[in-house]
Amino acid sequence: MRLDLVSFRGTALASAGTSLLSEWRVGTILQAVAVRDAKTGNLWLELGGQRHPARVASGDLDGPADGERLQVRVLRTHPVLALETLEAKAPSGDQAKLTAEALLRFVPKQESPTMMLANLAWLAQGKNGASTLPKSIVDAAMQLWRSLPDAQALTDPKTLQATLNRSGAFLEANLASQPSSRGANLAQDLKALMLSLSKALAEHGARPSAARAETAGNAGVPNARGPLTSLPQAPATFSLLDSATQQMNELSRQTEGAIARLTTLQLANSAVEPTTQNLLIELPVRHDDRASVLRLRIEEDAARRNQKGAGSAWSVEAALDLGVAGALHARVTLTEHRVSVQLRAESPAIVEALSSRAPELESMLREAGLEVDRVVCLHGMPAGDLGARAARLLDVRA
Repeated sequence: MRLDLVSFRGTALASAGTSLLSEWRVGTILQAVAVRDAKTGNLWLELGGQRHPARVASGDLDGPADGERLQVRVLRTHPVLALETLEAKAPSGDQAKLTAEALLRFVPKQESPTMMLANLAWLAQGKNGASTLPKSIVDAAMQLWRSLPDAQALTDPKTLQATLNRSGAFLEANLASQPSSRGANLAQDLKALMLSLSKALAEHGARPSAARAETAGNAGVPNARGPLTSLPQAPATFSLLDSATQQMNELSRQTEGAIARLTTLQLANSAVEPTTQNLLIELPVRHDDRASVLRLRIEEDAARRNQKGAGSAWSVEAALDLGVAGALHARVTLTEHRVSVQLRAESPAIVEALSSRAPELESMLREAGLEVDRVVCLHGMPAGDLGARAARLLDVRA
């Protein structure tokens, strides 16, 4: 069920006395109590000791009953504050409890890593801050920046495989299965390098909570089953900050937010049903003097797998923001030895460029021994699959 707080519109959150915009980011989980007017039946939600008028936007049209305790997650903060109720179902087993506790900790902190990447690029170019920040922080930041894969190098399958393995999504699994390679894993893994940067910042007194709330890089919670959209690139917020202390606080919050998002993504992958092969990865990549996030989803067609005599079928989706050129989306479907490719872009010029190279791509696929169903290039991003069943990240008892 989705509930909207009708009293919060546009920038009203930012002007609230408790700075709700910084506290109620997308993905934040809140405790609420439903209050009904005895005469009119109008709905109010009591949040943080304050009562706000609300309306049922979707789901159960009757809405919650008077006095009903709810656990809600922030879906968006603009143009209205939209909340989603979470089902009150007890977690089963210790693992479920640990997952729920981890989500309660990391989901509210997660934010788009593009903000951190923009400031790393700023430092790599030697702009303001590179000479004033402590050397250990700059060294940790540059080690992380240099570890980002080059976009062109990912065209090699072996390089792509190695890069995905050290994307941070498998750090704990790699450490558990390969204890003898612990040093190598920590030296190359993106999550380990972000943790090293966060540690260096903390050692110099950086305080994430002191960073400017209006520069937060909010992003929707990673969902292994939702529509795959790109993460928009962001400007370097270091250009707005004058002192090294401000820059350290800013970078500390952004790094912690990126780590929290990566951890949330790992939990989202683990929340998928065991019988379903579905993996979501967000991979920072460098191209020239900037970086963006390549989002990848690899999924098996479980329905086809369960059909007697049917061969396996897999799909790979990719989404990338190209800056001023807009978003790029690709979907490759492989059914035994038959492949189909769909490429989409927001820019007509990019669509034209892709279409001109489509015959070349088709030829390469045939040379690889595949039967090509189609290679199509379209304008505009794919619509969300309204029939898809959303994965539930968190079940807790209200």
